Amino acid sequence: MGLTYRYRHYPSSRPIVPLGGQQYRPQPVVLVGVSGPLGVMPVRALVDTGADDTVFSDAVATTIGLDLSAAPPGTAQGISGGAVVVRYAQVTLQLTQGSERYEWLAWVGFVSIPMRRGLLGFAGFLQFFTATFHGDREEFELTANALLPPP
Repeated sequence: MGLTYRYRHYPSSRPIVPLGGQQYRPQPVVLVGVSGPLGVMPVRALVDTGADDTVFSDAVATTIGLDLSAAPPGTAQGISGGAVVVRYAQVTLQLTQGSERYEWLAWVGFVSIPMRRGLLGFAGFLQFFTATFHGDREEFELTANALLPPP
């Protein structure tokens, strides 16, 4: 059984030409729990099949009590082409909808740049789920796959 989500609508200050002039962008965003030593923080995050890693801002790490001082480093590159330092740590991620609940340990990245939303990429998130997107209905489904550890 899968979790079905509606795309969230994010307003635009001007008409969006490739979307027929509508004034919002539909995006596949979920609320994911990110857990650390100080507790769980709910974070809105974009499900992105083109992202290599799952990434959150350093502010999330601080809130949940993660010490990133000895975290393994890496780099990431977005559409702008500039490299950003990423520090990796293991956290517990949680997805809940109705009576369905998924929880797993994952390596995720943290960056010092501000992020409007977290990024749920392949490593740490999509490796554990099969994602089906329905653009015509502006909804998507996440179904746990064989890599998601049992509860």
